[in-house]
Amino acid sequence: MRATTAPRPRSAPRRTAVVLTLLLAALVPTAAVPAGAAGRAPDPLGVNASGSTGVVTGSAGCPSGPLTDTRQLTGGAALNPGVFSSLASQLDVSLPFRVGAASAALPGDGQVVLSNARGSLTLALTAGSCTSPGLTYNGTTVSGSGTWSVVPNSTPGNAYRGASGTGSFTVTSDATTGTGRLWSLNLTGNLSILQPQVAVTQRAYWGGIGNYVTRTLSVEFRIRNTGPGDAFGVELTDALPTGPGTTRLGPVPQTVGAIPAGGSAPVVVRYRVCGLAVVGCRFTAATRTFLTDALDANGHTETVPVSVQVPLAPVP
Repeated sequence: MRATTAPRPRSAPRRTAVVLTLLLAALVPTAAVPAGAAGRAPDPLGVNASGSTGVVTGSAGCPSGPLTDTRQLTGGAALNPGVFSSLASQLDVSLPFRVGAASAALPGDGQVVLSNARGSLTLALTAGSCTSPGLTYNGTTVSGSGTWSVVPNSTPGNAYRGASGTGSFTVTSDATTGTGRLWSLNLTGNLSILQPQVAVTQRAYWGGIGNYVTRTLSVEFRIRNTGPGDAFGVELTDALPTGPGTTRLGPVPQTVGAIPAGGSAPVVVRYRVCGLAVVGCRFTAATRTFLTDALDANGHTETVPVSVQVPLAPVP
């Protein structure tokens, strides 16, 4: 019968290599990404605006048909927070009404611009045509309804780039040439804007011998926006650990702010970990991030589990 041989002791160089491998694994940032961004419902748009300082200029109208004159209205109105995102915003109109007899039209070249500190969104307004007017005109006032659609925009840095949408409008405006003209506009419809998406990486560190002795671990969670749309109102609401011997110290929640598409922001959360044994100590943190889109709509929380390997030594 062959004698059983005892396992050979692991050599010192090999033990060192194992320790170094574990240490390097703890220092390399790891990432976790949710299964994918869920489709978001379109955001409703509802804007009522009016002004008393509109400017109307006159020029030639359609080359043929009953609409012989143009009455170009330009004006603006401030929008309160909550109308177009949570920010104070501005609505500007440029509406070249074609008028004549008892009818008028906006044959596809009327524009409304909604803007705030994040960017701007341009809508094209249409009501009838030169040969088939869609608005009424009594010699002084234009009124009626039509449709709008988003003018495509891909300007970098504009939070409303890539938006799409359609809807309807109603308008009433003094169309006599001059300044100080009264006008009112109502817009309703739906917008689809580019959506953000959360991914999370982590870097765990002790931050000094004192924290190592007390087993107070700092974890820098880097919240990344991997979606095509900018994220706003970002907040890390929790990063609860699972695993034996790990307690979250905080702080949570933490306000992050805005993260543009492709950008990231760091958030540090501290944990009490491991007790006496550091080798092989790890845990999973369920990060919960709240965010909204550029309209401060579709607010939702994304949960991303992140695996954290506890470093072996009190190095930065």
